[in-house]
Amino acid sequence: MATEASEGKFRDVLTPQADAPKVPTSFEDLKVPKVVVENLLIKQIAAYPKSDIVQLTRSMCINSHLIEDLIMGLRKKSLVEVFQAEPSTYGGGKNSGHVRYALSEQGMQEADVAFAKDAYLGPTPVSLDDYDAMVKAQDVRAKVVTKEDVTHALREVYGAQRMIGVLGPAINSGRALLLYGDAGTGKTFVATRILNSLNTSVYIPYSVYAAGNIVKVYTQQHHKKVAGQENRSIAFKEQFDPRWVLCERPNIQVGGELTMDMLEVNHTEHNRVWMAPLQMMANNGIFIIDDLGRQPMPVATLLNRWIVPMEYFFDHLALPNGQQITIPFILTLAFSTNLDPEKISDPAFLRRLGYKIQFYPLQDHEYQALWEKLAAGRNLAIDGETFESLYGLHRQHNVGFYPCLPKDIVGISRDIIAFEDVAPVITPQILSRAWEVYFTADGKGGGAR
Repeated sequence: MATEASEGKFRDVLTPQADAPKVPTSFEDLKVPKVVVENLLIKQIAAYPKSDIVQLTRSMCINSHLIEDLIMGLRKKSLVEVFQAEPSTYGGGKNSGHVRYALSEQGMQEADVAFAKDAYLGPTPVSLDDYDAMVKAQDVRAKVVTKEDVTHALREVYGAQRMIGVLGPAINSGRALLLYGDAGTGKTFVATRILNSLNTSVYIPYSVYAAGNIVKVYTQQHHKKVAGQENRSIAFKEQFDPRWVLCERPNIQVGGELTMDMLEVNHTEHNRVWMAPLQMMANNGIFIIDDLGRQPMPVATLLNRWIVPMEYFFDHLALPNGQQITIPFILTLAFSTNLDPEKISDPAFLRRLGYKIQFYPLQDHEYQALWEKLAAGRNLAIDGETFESLYGLHRQHNVGFYPCLPKDIVGISRDIIAFEDVAPVITPQILSRAWEVYFTADGKGGGAR
């Protein structure tokens, strides 16, 4: 889909919706058992021998005096050895180097036991209670989205003017969405930009401690840090708890590769770190299940998985130790499909979906404007005869004005022009060749995506 820019007064920097989490100054503030933090420290020293207090503080994201307290306990148990760096030859021998720590033989045995139980290595986890409170404070429904907000978010989406009136209320509702329509009509493209209208950032924990397990939540694959928002202030009162990362609202997409295991706490065969399920990583953001109906499990099985979370805004997860926890389910859940909704789901489930939004092909003036914009972006020109040929191909093969087509066919045209070293103009002849390459023999295969 796509549109002309609609300018408004919007911030260049996202504003955190919730108050920054305070830096914990005691083990009581951490709300995580001290033995869990101690085991994490043992693993940290095992992985990075001869680390000093500064390095350990940065790695575990807790105050140095808490690290020192743990080190003292480990030394009393003879699990840690102390190494004094050689005095600096340039300082006249007066200033000795930093004290560094490594595990004793007994400490290495403890590390092996700790790694066997839980291979997580990184910042100290936050408690499930703190995670629950933060997710609720960052609820997408807490801030009303205006028409101007949505217009700005979809300013680069051609045809969005016809969608704004329904997308805005859908975002404000916080309920699940069903986006349906022909392949290539921009369903996923629009869904990925919906939360841009909120103009807010959220705090996401590196990991969460729940019922005896550390579950990793933040990943670079699924989350994007807000640039320039790290803890840079020297003043302690101006810092926030470094166990949290300030990020853009999560935007997680999954398609036909989705399996039920991806919706549970799980780990890979090569890495025994327990990973949060996709919906937990998507909290306070949007979780798009694309290509609904093309997953390996029956649609009914997949849809039934979401009945309780959609109704009550929480989810039950089974942990590796057999216990079950309850986590908040506060996100925008969007199903996208190019199949007939009536044929892939039962009426009872469709009623639970707050908004069912149909996507259509572009109108002719929007379609031509998108062609011109994308061609100009590749330094290509298009003449009037080429557009006449383009519309003729659409009529001949009964293909709608899908917004995915200009980008793909312009790209193929550019490849042909570069290869044959001709003038940078998409002529009717080049367009015809690009169309033939893009589509299957019946002229309809390329746009089904």
